[in-house]
Formats: sequence, structure tokens, C-alpha cells
Amino acid sequence: MRLRCFTLWGTALLLALSTFTAQAKEVVPMLGGVIIDGYEFGADIGPKGSVTFDESTGEFIGAYNGLKMPAGRRAIFAWVHDTVNQKSEYIGPVGWLKTGTAGKDKGRFRVAVPEKFKSGDFGSNEILGFTSEKTAFINGKGEAVTTPTEPSGSDIQKELKPAFYLYAALPGADTDLHYCGHGQDFFYAKAPEKQVCYD
Repeated sequence: MRLRCFTLWGTALLLALSTFTAQAKEVVPMLGGVIIDGYEFGADIGPKGSVTFDESTGEFIGAYNGLKMPAGRRAIFAWVHDTVNQKSEYIGPVGWLKTGTAGKDKGRFRVAVPEKFKSGDFGSNEILGFTSEKTAFINGKGEAVTTPTEPSGSDIQKELKPAFYLYAALPGADTDLHYCGHGQDFFYAKAPEKQVCYD
């Protein structure tokens, strides 16, 4: 069963993104964890957004709001993740994600993928996830100065590795959505017995 819970603004974003290219794959919703560095549980609204994959340019294109970053960790990197085998593969730098996003004040991003993924085939990976690293990892041009060797965990709950600040099912992923029972944290998995919860 594929996740298709489009929000009204997500549908509007779909129409807007369709002007970029006729070859963009479906828009899918993005959510983010609230039991994670930078958030006050019960006070903050979890981040959300939408993302699509443009086959013609080999890029993820999307927008988000409600994102809060921990102090000193505004450098964001993208990963694709295999929830069954617990493996992540580096995609590239997203840049410094915009802070103070709320309502219509959205942050927008474009992330080019490595050559092996440009066809839109992401293999066994089911999730596109964004992690937060030290701000100095990315320069003012949005280029990676330091490339992380693996996705970061959460300082609050170090066993949560990776800690995705934004995450979504990859376009075309055949996987179910399961809630963990706390906040907005959830997981995607074809093999739930092997799964851990993600922030």
C-alpha cells in the first residue's frame, strides 16, 4: 500500500512543481521528528513538506515549513535509506536549511543525485532523509566542505541513528507507514520486525 495522504497545500505544490517539468515523478509528503535536537515536545509543530524527483534533471525538488535546527547544526545533507537492512547512502549537500519557516513562509530546496540514481531507480532504498550536521560542514555557496561518513544521530537519544529532520518515502517506494506511538515519529518498512523508529 503506497502512502498517498496528500494535504491541500501539498496538492497545490504538485500543481506548481508540474510547471518545472512534465517528467517529474509523483509528489510525496515529507514529515519530520519532534523528539529530536532543537524541538520542544508539546510546544513545537513538527516540520512537513513535499518532495518530487525530476528525472529530466536528476534532482529532488521540494519545500518545507516548521523546521527548527539545533544550535550550530544548520548544515543539512540528504541520504537514501534502506529501512529493512538499516543502510544509508549519501546523496549530497542540501545547504543551510532556512529557519523560521511557518505558514506560507516555506523553505525550498533542490538536491542533485549521484549518477547511479539519475534514472529514478533507488534500488532497495525506501526513504529520502535529511540529517543535520555542524554548520561549518557547508560553505556560503551551499557546497560541502566536510562530507559526513554516515547520517548523524540525535544528541537527545543517541541510539536513534540516523536522526532524520525531514523524511519521506521515495517516489515509487512500495512500503507501509507505521506509527511508533510517540509524537510524529514513524517508520517505513517492508519488514517491520527489523525496524527501529525514526525521529
